Amino acid sequence: MTSRNERLKRIKSLVDSTGYIPTMTIAKRLNVSPMTIRRDLSDLHKQKLIIKVYGGAQSITSSVSEFTTDEKMNKNVPEKKEIAKKLSDLIPNGSTIFLGAGTTLLYAVLALKNKNLTFVTNSLPAFSELSKADCHVILSGGELYKNTSEFLGPIAERVFDGINIDLALGSTNGINNDQVTTNNSQEGGIQNMAFQYAEKSVVVADHSKLDKADTFTFRKLSKFDYLVTDSKVSKDLVDKYSQYTKVIH
Repeated sequence: MTSRNERLKRIKSLVDSTGYIPTMTIAKRLNVSPMTIRRDLSDLHKQKLIIKVYGGAQSITSSVSEFTTDEKMNKNVPEKKEIAKKLSDLIPNGSTIFLGAGTTLLYAVLALKNKNLTFVTNSLPAFSELSKADCHVILSGGELYKNTSEFLGPIAERVFDGINIDLALGSTNGINNDQVTTNNSQEGGIQNMAFQYAEKSVVVADHSKLDKADTFTFRKLSKFDYLVTDSKVSKDLVDKYSQYTKVIH
């Protein structure tokens, strides 16, 4: 029988190798009860070896801080451009759309700015790019969160009052099963507000963000109309996430 110390080492190794792993997955791999794993995760969390989050555990190294927008811009660029093209094909002219923050959506701006669209955004970089184009753009107010260059909080969320949004485009730091996650609860809050005012909601995520999770779950994937990802996504992942929403890839 595996000793508890050996089990704790294996759990930490699993968490570190995946970045995030659900409690149930650990229990199945180690063939012990979920209750035992929850106690183990609590102990590892107290020792500051992992971060215990809702439904599982997250690696310390993957959670120290959120990457800045500049740091993210050069990651998975071909995939982000591919997603941008898919969004351009998906959104009809004449639509009013919400653009959340996130570098995938910044690439989408380049593909969408010359269409006949009205843009609502809380993203300062998106607004700066859209202001150069001949389009109608509405920028929220609110408190500027400098790490991701977006406006957040109650003032930013008031921008949606009286606006009829056709499609709300949201971003995520990771999707795991039915959980769409982010690093900051306020980032999820403004996106959820946009989704409430929209006829349809879309989440974008390149294939590297699937089966991954960040600290906060802000929305269920099954509440989205579409998940737009890139063509490098595996068939297994398409099949898995198609049970929650329509996957465009």
